[in-house]
Amino acid sequence: MSSKVDIGFDRYLTYSEVTDYLRKTAEAYPDLADLESAGKSYEGRDIWALTLTNKKTGCAGKKPALYIDGNIHAGEVTGSMVALYLIDYLVDNYGKDEEVSYLLDTRTFYVLPRVNPDGAELYLTTPTLLRSSVRVWPDEEVGDLPGLHRQDVNGDGMILQMRVRDDRRGEWKVSEKDPRLMIARRPGERKGPFYRIYPEGFVKDYEGEPIEIQKPRFGLDLNRNFPSNWDTKVPGGGDFAGSEPEARTIIEFIVKHPNIGGIQALHTSGGFFFRNPCQYPEDKMDPQDLKATREIAGEGTRVSGYPDVKSPNRSTLTEWAYEHKGIIAYTTELWNRYARAGIDFLEWQRASDPAKREEYNVKLLEWNDRELAGKGFKDWTPFEHPQLGPVEIGGWDPKFCSQNPPPFLLKQECHKNTLWMLRHAASLPEVHITSLKVEDI
Repeated sequence: MSSKVDIGFDRYLTYSEVTDYLRKTAEAYPDLADLESAGKSYEGRDIWALTLTNKKTGCAGKKPALYIDGNIHAGEVTGSMVALYLIDYLVDNYGKDEEVSYLLDTRTFYVLPRVNPDGAELYLTTPTLLRSSVRVWPDEEVGDLPGLHRQDVNGDGMILQMRVRDDRRGEWKVSEKDPRLMIARRPGERKGPFYRIYPEGFVKDYEGEPIEIQKPRFGLDLNRNFPSNWDTKVPGGGDFAGSEPEARTIIEFIVKHPNIGGIQALHTSGGFFFRNPCQYPEDKMDPQDLKATREIAGEGTRVSGYPDVKSPNRSTLTEWAYEHKGIIAYTTELWNRYARAGIDFLEWQRASDPAKREEYNVKLLEWNDRELAGKGFKDWTPFEHPQLGPVEIGGWDPKFCSQNPPPFLLKQECHKNTLWMLRHAASLPEVHITSLKVEDI
């Protein structure tokens, strides 16, 4: 694309770069774009919201609107980039592309590309892996507890896995089909070598086996902090519904914009999108709502190739949006490395046969060698661990192969999912007054 504001979609942008792009876009396209801070994150960063519509054809708040957000989960940075691509696609193609021009003339897009800026920044600038917020929860003392704490032990910038040879108790062995692949040891199997596998990290107060793997310090899940069906048993749900500033910002923004008729929440990964209903059977959903939800989802499948899946999750944005506000909402799980390797992701998830899972994982490694020049998997490398002694560290790149596409594949994900969001926007209901009659009462 060649918009007035330069942005590349072959890398993942930091918070300052996202901010700079949004400000420049609002300045370069004053007739189409307005930028505001929708709220503040836990660490005080602005949660930016860009409103896009042709101001000459009417006020943004008077047009049917599609709300889009990305990156509520810290590591799902593809969501931010897809949201930014949508912005760039709209402003660049207005006046050139008939559909884009029609949509900006008749619709409003509210785009919040990075609703969890703190978590994303920690994810992008350190080896840390975390689910959502940087607020330590629920146990502030977890970092001081004995056991294995996930850290970058060998200084390569990634937190991978460690395999430790243990012929007596090891649960894993090397696959005969690929020496990088670890498969489960069969009951009664005696011919080793066998290994134990741990997350990469250091062991606090090490006293030998067994090693307790400590829970992460950052236990919050911002996408389980919404009011619908919330209770204290929701994993990562926070202290109370809306307790976290990022989730509360989203709730308040949507409530303040009653013209929002559709929602797209951009996540990773799996290559599908979740839809309502979440906590009850489809035959309990309003029939017209179910029909509309399925038909719009069908448009998404047509342009993105992603199937739709009934969501099993509660206290999420999309569940709250439908159950409390009546808005048709989807959670798109961007990126699917399994599909790239010719594997059905849902079949892979369901596969319980060890031989079948080994077959799938071999195909994944073959794809890595063929398409990624082997860069998606770090070969097992010897390392002298300060507590465990000789170990080998290796495994899949968790950030830019497993959770997000390698940067050179990012633009493909951005483009096809932008087309899906345009189809959703086109399906928004319009209200027209066809006649007006005044009567004395």
